[in-house]
Amino acid sequence: MLPVLRCPVCAGALHRDGDALRCHPGHGFDLGRGGYVNLRTGRVRRVAGDTAAMVAARESFLGAGHYQPLTSRLAELAAASPAAGRSGPVVLEIGAGTGHHLAGVLAALPAGAAGIAVDVSKYALRRAARAHPRIGAVAYDAAGPWPVADGGVGVLLDVFAPRNPAEMRRVLRPDGLLIVVTPEPGHLAELRGPLGLVGMQPDKGDRLDERIADRFAPATVERLDIPLVLSPGEAVDLALMGPTGHHRTAEDLRHRADAAWPGRHAAVTARLAVRCYRPRG
Repeated sequence: MLPVLRCPVCAGALHRDGDALRCHPGHGFDLGRGGYVNLRTGRVRRVAGDTAAMVAARESFLGAGHYQPLTSRLAELAAASPAAGRSGPVVLEIGAGTGHHLAGVLAALPAGAAGIAVDVSKYALRRAARAHPRIGAVAYDAAGPWPVADGGVGVLLDVFAPRNPAEMRRVLRPDGLLIVVTPEPGHLAELRGPLGLVGMQPDKGDRLDERIADRFAPATVERLDIPLVLSPGEAVDLALMGPTGHHRTAEDLRHRADAAWPGRHAAVTARLAVRCYRPRG
């Protein structure tokens, strides 16, 4: 596991001790058989992590390369950042899911780079732990204090994930880069009616700029449209891997997809904004 991780009880440095991570005062955290470590402690906030079905859908969809343009762009941005020029930069992804994007970013960085895949879903973390040999998978709640050292992270990724501006700024190096991906108006619009997708919040990107303005300065913003041609099964995977997966079953979505595109493929466009920020101060 990575030296930038900290004990969530006392904030002390953690070291490997057999199949556990321990700090010098003796707090211990087992490395599970799934290959990840759980650093959630105390009164744990109940967070609806992705289910096994949602994670399987995500792995199938991303593994087929449908979002490769996004993964490639994230890798390009991370590789061009000042942090990438230093030896052994740490890349942390909040809400990393299966670790697909994080693995793609690490592949574009020097061999000394390492990744931290953060999620609350044990199903996602088990897959993220296997996504790349230099990924450490860690469970903790992004809404609370992060068990990560001050200034320990060079590149911070947030792809459709919750945000904690105070902790994001604390863990990011002064020369670090924050990359946030949000949906744009019209994202997956072709699926919303037929599959009953959960609606997106309007002006999400603008409100993000306002929310983090005191800690991060905007650097660049890009609109990325990804045209997709999906079978009914692939459309179901795409629906399941997002928030709709918490509200509709795979069986329900399959019935809807078969009715909407019987024996045909659906033309769908993923409309995304990729925003880069630099730490202030």
